[in-house]
Amino acid sequence: MLQAVIFDLDGTLLDTEADFTLILNLQLAAHGKQPVSGASVRKSVSAGAGAIVQHGFGIALSDPAYPGLLQEFLSLYSEQIAITQATLFDDIDLLIATLVENGLSWGIMTNKHRRFSEPLLAKFENFATSGTLVCPDDVGVGKPDPAGIVRACQQLGVEPGSAIYVGDHPRDIEAAQRAGMPGVAVSWGYLPEQPPLAEWGAELIVDNPQELISWCMQNLVTR
Repeated sequence: MLQAVIFDLDGTLLDTEADFTLILNLQLAAHGKQPVSGASVRKSVSAGAGAIVQHGFGIALSDPAYPGLLQEFLSLYSEQIAITQATLFDDIDLLIATLVENGLSWGIMTNKHRRFSEPLLAKFENFATSGTLVCPDDVGVGKPDPAGIVRACQQLGVEPGSAIYVGDHPRDIEAAQRAGMPGVAVSWGYLPEQPPLAEWGAELIVDNPQELISWCMQNLVTR
């Protein structure tokens, strides 16, 4: 029986690309670089801030300038959260409300560190019913390691086999499977160009929250 749904954050519940594009282009301008498009940034968001900086500046992880540029980017993002342009993806409010109405626990396990996640989530009243927030700094490691998802299950009081993890990146699905639960892939997020979504190994691929609602309602009594 399905008892809980655990979500990734960026690209799954929240569309945060506008914030990242804004601050990256501010940073690029300060360094005399050309701006980049939001569409190009979307391809990097789920891979983390480091990937966004590498994309914008066209540098490798090994570049001596990278650490300083990353810290500068994170400082700008910390300031941007107070005036965030992030929005819920369509029908996420309905998805959350439906889970709560049907007695399903839900929570968030993200690779976004707590100092960014908490103030961002506080901007959205929809997240008030979340039973847990687990960040990589809580467990010392990020996805695809399953530790964060396992911690989320513990805090929600459910066994991994009675939960699902929902995300928009192959490492979300890998982490879910390593934690002992089905991984659900969403097609509306910040999907990488490779590998193709169909090759992630997800138990389910959903194109909109309504499809996830239907699947959850069917599995309330059958899982």
